[in-house]
This record gives sequence, structure tokens and C-alpha cells, in this order.
Amino acid sequence: MKTNQLQKNISKEWREIPVGDIFSFIKTYAISRENLSTGIVSTNDIGNIHYGDIHSTYTSTNIDLSKTEIPLIKDKNFKFKKEELLKDGDIIMADASEDYSGVSVTISVYGIGNKKVVGGLHTYVLRDEKGITDEYYRQYIFRNPKIRNKLQKIANGVSVYGVSKTTLAKVFLPIPSLLEQNRIVSVLETWDKNIENLNKKIEIKKQIKKGLMQDLLTGKKRLSGFKDKWKKVKLGGLEDLKIIKLGRGEVISKTDIKNFPGENPIYSSSVHNNALFGKYSKYMFDEELISWSVDGGGHFFHRPKHKFSITNVSGFMRVDTNIFNYIFLASQLQLLHSKKYFDYQFKAHPSVIREEYYISYPNIKEQNAIANILTTADKEITELEKKLSIIKNQKKFLLNNLITGAIRTPENLSVKS
Repeated sequence: MKTNQLQKNISKEWREIPVGDIFSFIKTYAISRENLSTGIVSTNDIGNIHYGDIHSTYTSTNIDLSKTEIPLIKDKNFKFKKEELLKDGDIIMADASEDYSGVSVTISVYGIGNKKVVGGLHTYVLRDEKGITDEYYRQYIFRNPKIRNKLQKIANGVSVYGVSKTTLAKVFLPIPSLLEQNRIVSVLETWDKNIENLNKKIEIKKQIKKGLMQDLLTGKKRLSGFKDKWKKVKLGGLEDLKIIKLGRGEVISKTDIKNFPGENPIYSSSVHNNALFGKYSKYMFDEELISWSVDGGGHFFHRPKHKFSITNVSGFMRVDTNIFNYIFLASQLQLLHSKKYFDYQFKAHPSVIREEYYISYPNIKEQNAIANILTTADKEITELEKKLSIIKNQKKFLLNNLITGAIRTPENLSVKS
């Protein structure tokens, strides 16, 4: 089928082979969530990889079942055939998704040993029994952007999208020699390790910042040179004391953005917790503020002085800077929210901020010192996240080109043994 071919000028050393000629489809078992528990698979358990976890839980190209918690079948009398049990290197594909980005997402499984695991609800299990693909190479094939784009184009459905087994079997995949597959794996694994290490560093930095917030924002630990007693003010009393002034953003439609294009950002604190909603020429603010989601989603954001707008699903506050440092107060509110003190009272209107909880705060000099420490922690996290984004984009480029033969690996490249 010509329409299924991914690349007309593929190297003669590569072959284009239909999925069905490479992989066997192994039987899966559609077991609902209520009939599953979660944990590390033991010798007494039978694991069941659920399509929902492929979409939302497993972020890597593969999972190690000796270390990863997965759904476990509650029914101790569950029957299966030995050949249906997963093997190291099997590909599990989600065959259903509520959006095109999740169509045919895959993971590869390892660390099975003597464990018993089967494919679950809305999944295909693909097994290369012919040895056409390397065990570590195949985990990358369906992650290639061009192949993903192909699968998204042939997906069917109305509210849920998927690619049928028959259609999937006819999709052509570009396959190099096993030696070149090994070289490609060596390259991609280098990027995977960098991504994994950066994710670990970011998580460590976030935990350090969380600890700093718990200690410094509560007065549990004091900075050197500060001994003044902290003050307390009722959360609902901040506005009465004129310490802050509350407000709400404006309605900004897609039509507004289209008709008034510009460079000024529009923020919506309720969309993905801090999304850049768009850019246009108008703006509401050119000042320092704190904004938050008025629909109860939480997350308080310090907005430094620059031209920007806030959508109507976000609230904002102006602060008396003789009493409060913006970063200190935003961090205090975020800490209270993380402890669920607010119970979503920042909802429909800012006036419902009135509650019986208290904010403790030191003098403005100590607040400034605390804010500087938290800002430094944020900058360190941001820098690591920027590096992570660059590495991820590099990997995407490599996936886009190495898996299709557009870029070839050097023959003297060392390979995975």
C-alpha cells in the first residue's frame, strides 16, 4: 500500500515492513478499575496493564516491572494461558484515547522475570517473535513523531479515538539492520539518561524548596540577624486593613486576541495552573501583582512589573509593599492552599476570601530576605527545566530522523552489548 509508506527515499539498507509482519498481537484482558488494586507484582499476583496508566502514569518509553507499581487483578481465580503473559521487550499500546495526542501511545516492559502480567483494558500487546527488531530499539519505533502522526491520521472515533488492529497491522514501519538499530539505541538512551537525571534533579530542588517554605514561611527557622516577633492577621482581615486590594480579570475572547494581536501576554491561572492564554496589544496591568484561580484551582502566582492581562477566571491582588513583600505573601498563600486551609474559598468572588485562618508574617526586611531565598530556589528549578526542555526537543529531533533513516549513525559508534 503506497499510502502507508512513510518515506519514499528511504535508504536501500532499510526495509519498510507492515506492523503485522513484524509483531504478533497477544491476547489482552479488559478488566475494569473496580476489579483491580495497585502494587508491585509479587509471585502471588497477576498484573494487568491498563490503558489509562499508559496515558497518565508511565512517563518513560519503558517501565521496569520489578520496581513499578501497576494494576493487580483482584480475582484470585483469574485464568490465562502461559503464552498470554508479557515478556521483556513486549510493546503495550493504548488502543483508545479521548484526544488525538494519546492515540496509540506505547510503552515497553522489562524486569518481568517470573512475574505474571497480562495486557489490560483497551490495549494491544505487540510481540516481535521473529527477531526483526532489537529488544531495546522497538520501544522507540512508535514514539517517532512521523509514525505517531501517521497513526493519528488513520484513527477513527467520535468522542474516543483509536486505530483498529486490522488497520494497525497494515501500517509500514522503516526498519534498519539490527546493527544500526543497536547504534540508534545507543544514541537515544544517552538522551533518555540525561532526561531522567534532570527530572531527578528538578524533583530534588522542588523538595528542597518545599522544605524551605515549610521552615521559613512559618517562622519555624529564623534567618540570622532577625529576632523581631512575627505578627498575625486573619486571612479575611487583610482587605479590611487595606493591606491588599482584590480584583478580577477581564473577559478576553479568541476574537479579541485575533483582532488585537500584540506582544503582551494574557495569563489564565486556571488553565494548566498558569498558562499563557495568548498575546495581544491591549493590557490591564503594568505593575506588580499576585494572581490566582477564582474557580478553586488554587496556585498563587507573583507577577513582576510588566505589561500583561489576566483573564476573568483569575483573581488578583495589589499589596501594600510597606507591609508585605509580594513574593513572600504569594508563597504564604500557596503554602496555606497546599495544606488545604482554603477549601476553595477563593471561588466566584474575591470577597469570599474572608475566613478564620491566619497569616503570620515578620517585618518587611525579613520578608525580603526570605523572598530572595525562595526566588533563588525558583531560578535554579527554572534553569533545570529549561535544560530539560532543550534535551527533550533534541530527543524529539533524533526520534524524528534516526527512526526513519533521515539521519544515519556512524558505523564505528559503540553499541549496547
